[in-house]
Amino acid sequence: MRIKQSSLLLVAVMTVTSLSLSSCSDVVDNPTVNPQPSGGDDGSFTVRQVPVSRGGNNSGTVTLRFYDDMNGVAYISAADFQKMILPGSSMNVLKTGEDTYLLDNGKATATVNTTDETFTSTDFMAFTNVMSLLWPGMANVYYDGAPYIHYSSMQLTPATSTVTFDMKRYGIDLRGDDGAVYFPFTTLADLYSDLYFHLAAFNGERVFIITDNSHSSIVEVDPDFTQKAFSAETRSAQQAAYSYGELCFVIDHFYGMPGRSSLESSIKANGLDATLDAIQNGPDVKRLLQSTVTNDYLYGLTCLHVLLDDDGHTILSPSLLLSTADDCEVEDPLSEVKGQYDEKFPELAMLQEAWYIGIQSRGSIAEERSTLRSELMPEGDDYYRKSGNTAYCLYDQFGYTDFDGWHAYYEGKAPMPSVTKKYQGELVVVLDALKRASTDPEVENLVIDLSCNGGGSLDVLMAITSLIGNQCKFYSENTLTGQQQIIYYDMDRNFDGRVDAADEDVSFDGLNVAILTSRTSFSCGNLLPSLMKDMGFLIIGERSGGGACAVQNFCTPEGMQYQISSYRGRLTNDRWQNIDGGIEPNVPITVGTTEDGTPDYSSFYDFKLVGDIISKWYADRK
Repeated sequence: MRIKQSSLLLVAVMTVTSLSLSSCSDVVDNPTVNPQPSGGDDGSFTVRQVPVSRGGNNSGTVTLRFYDDMNGVAYISAADFQKMILPGSSMNVLKTGEDTYLLDNGKATATVNTTDETFTSTDFMAFTNVMSLLWPGMANVYYDGAPYIHYSSMQLTPATSTVTFDMKRYGIDLRGDDGAVYFPFTTLADLYSDLYFHLAAFNGERVFIITDNSHSSIVEVDPDFTQKAFSAETRSAQQAAYSYGELCFVIDHFYGMPGRSSLESSIKANGLDATLDAIQNGPDVKRLLQSTVTNDYLYGLTCLHVLLDDDGHTILSPSLLLSTADDCEVEDPLSEVKGQYDEKFPELAMLQEAWYIGIQSRGSIAEERSTLRSELMPEGDDYYRKSGNTAYCLYDQFGYTDFDGWHAYYEGKAPMPSVTKKYQGELVVVLDALKRASTDPEVENLVIDLSCNGGGSLDVLMAITSLIGNQCKFYSENTLTGQQQIIYYDMDRNFDGRVDAADEDVSFDGLNVAILTSRTSFSCGNLLPSLMKDMGFLIIGERSGGGACAVQNFCTPEGMQYQISSYRGRLTNDRWQNIDGGIEPNVPITVGTTEDGTPDYSSFYDFKLVGDIISKWYADRK
């Protein structure tokens, strides 16, 4: 999962090395109850030594605390969490007052007040940065791991921003003693969650750490972990209250507000909790989310998903996310009883049905468009078709990228990845089309066809803008810090393992490149036309489908995974305008209507019509 997960992909699914962490803290073979430390505000607690799995590999243990007055809520010291999430790092904790602490992890500092329950940092993104696991010195930015793309730099406006979290509002209780500060485990995990999908989760028995965004679905890597998270029929009142407060905390601060959810303005102004109190059916959803019964909670999350739906980037329902997993072996406890809940909450059931019909309809239109395109296109490869002076590169996703193959290539162990059925979203699809079109004397115009593209990897997108426009940057906003971000990358354009002057020799300037978009062009399928239009390339078709945020993963305190549109990357054009409304084409192409009233996209794949549009548009600009 990357910048993607369009609702159309969701419909398709629905219808159908080791590190010892024991050195981080004292090993305790058997849980013991400890008295409140002198001068602390902790209360009595039990200590447990918990196994840790890094990406599915055993990785020692870590110490968790369980306070008597917070039954079922796991706590961890900030210093231990830092060592666990970023091996080799450390955190210095200095008590500066009766209830205040200064946390310094060598990247940035934060102050914590365990009475006011506040966390403040003048550089929150640096404080929670673990991207050095990938590249030394890398900023806390988007990156998928493609070896042909290297992070270069970031421009922030304003240069600094102070973030303060008032956790008391959410019932999140921070604790401390003379030498340490303790957070609920899930709260710290949420603070450190990033766009590479680094994340820590606890399922009541053990910790799982996501280390690789290409293997970020816990249920696929470790189904037993997820099955355990679903196994408890009930949870304690304290755990239910904390879990609801933590969900509100995440949505209020870390949801990117892309622009299309009907609840966004209310959440921004009043928070999720007050929003649920104020909207129709909201109080029922809130009661479900606060219930001590696991199935109530899961049904509430499914309802909240529908209320906050933003067309695919946000999947708040762990049950729904299970349905997107490959070869999922985990049994969803809600599957057998959902009908009973639908009968008990008919209005909520109707909302879910309307949502499902909507994504089915959009999926059907996209599928019909893809079928029509196949019928109208001349014979050729799956991804490259040519007629006259115009060629099409059929590019339906920026994903399913063979990063393992690319790393093997750069290590000299394998040839460059090639186009295969499995990796139709590979960069080499576009690269091969560019090479074929530029060396064919008949071809003047190349259409990058995103009319059926639901999104994918930003690394691939950055490589495409570099190859075609010699630009490798994107624009976004951080909705938490209020900063505008321009993030720059370097591209190994000739794929020789170096970024140097020789890369400038790679050019496809002789082609008239146009981007074909439709309402299905979502996420990266929306960002590419934005960047290409800003660079002066032609966009044709109809307005793209939006999708303005990167995706960020989280886990509930029970260990159930979910994802939301992220605050860390709400995408904009080069004038800092939110692009969730879609990109208007320079030259619209008329969408007709079939006899049965459905959209007719025949004109999108008329090579003569499209070729003439492209030739004229570029000729007028010479």
